[in-house]
Formats: sequence, structure tokens, C-alpha cells
Amino acid sequence: MANFYLPLIAVFVASHIAQIQAFTSPIAFRSTKIQSTSRLYQNTIHKVPEDDDTSIPFLDPKNNAFIECYADSIAIVDGIEYTIGNPCDTSVSLCYFDKGDNLIPIDLDDPMMDEIFPLAAGIVEDEFGEELVLERTPQTLTLVGELEEEEDEDEEDEDEEDDDVSDEEEEVEILLSFEEGDTEYVLVRLLDPVLLVGKASEDENEQKCVLLSEDEADKIMPALEKMFLEYQEEIDSTAS
Repeated sequence: MANFYLPLIAVFVASHIAQIQAFTSPIAFRSTKIQSTSRLYQNTIHKVPEDDDTSIPFLDPKNNAFIECYADSIAIVDGIEYTIGNPCDTSVSLCYFDKGDNLIPIDLDDPMMDEIFPLAAGIVEDEFGEELVLERTPQTLTLVGELEEEEDEDEEDEDEEDDDVSDEEEEVEILLSFEEGDTEYVLVRLLDPVLLVGKASEDENEQKCVLLSEDEADKIMPALEKMFLEYQEEIDSTAS
């Protein structure tokens, strides 16, 4: 395994989100006649049942692309509904080793991705045939198909490695490597949870979400993170 820092716009990665349990919290209205200048909604969040395996397309309007996700949680902030989803397929990243032997992720919008992605996709096809397909989905690359889980041979050693991972690093598993020119590239599986945030689509006839823009993410993510942390603290205090 290897570790690297992976900045992803509007991708919310948090291990404790998996511990959020289902609950209901109604939208609260304040009794006032001047509704236009009053806060009408109470911010709420609830966990989607684990047995709900409905896939929802999260759309990227900028590139007219989408990524299929399972809904993890639904939050309402200032009256707007947001769905937090995790990709249905395996989240992966293309990276390269720099001169210092550090593993550097290639940003999805980097021109380098235009050059390296087709090579990686071709190698995946050669190695796995129709079993696995590498797709350039929004906000995180995905590997479509059944990817075998790596068995833990030495849990104690892995625990020691985990202690060395900083808060700014992601733990990854190298799936394949190849060279292009004088550079070594690798395709890695992201082992930490990858969650995406989207707004409910204005089209009521279709169940889909629209991924946040960079400006929207800057505004809403702090509020969502605060809601998750506060709810987690509530769960922990109840359990104790």
C-alpha cells in the first residue's frame, strides 16, 4: 500500500459518516408573516437505510457526464436538499512517482490525464478483458466490475502503517503500474471512503442529483461537515 494526498472538489471523505444511523427530523417552520426575511428551515440530516441499493446518477453539468452512486445520507441546509452518495463502482486514481519517490495523483482536469488515461484504460482491458473497465467519471475515476478484495496477511503490520498516515494523506492500494517515457505511473484503489455531494435535480420526473460547483462546495461543505460532526457527537454521547 501507499499513501498520498488527494484533493477532490466536492468530495467528502469521512470515516465516521458510516456510523450515522437513520433518524427523522422534520422541517420546522417559524410562525411569521414576513417569510421572505425569516429563516424557514431547520437544518437536518438523516441516514439512508443500508438495504436501499438504488443507484442514482450524479450529474456533472460542466462536462455533461455522470457517476452512479448509492445514497448514503440526505441533508437539508437552508431549505435545499443535498444527497451524499458513494460511487457504485470502485474509486481509483491515476498517479505517478516524482523524483523524490512520492506518489502524486493526477488531477482529472490536468492535461496529463488526457494523455495517460487512454494508456491506463488500454492496459486494464488487456489485463482483465471484459471483467474490469476503467471509466473517466466525474470527480473520481472508477473501475467498473468485480475487483477482488486483498486479504489481510499481517494485520499488525498494517496497523503500524496506519499509524504513520497523516490526516492529509489517503491510504491506497496499487493495482497496476506502467512506464511512459521516463515516468512510472500507477493505478491505485482508494481505500478510504469517497463520498460525493449533489443537489436534488429540478426535474421531478427523474431521480438524479447535480454535483456541486466549486463555489457551491465552498459554501455548503463547512455546514455539512459541522452537521456530521455534531450528529456523531450526539451518537457517541448516547452510546456512552
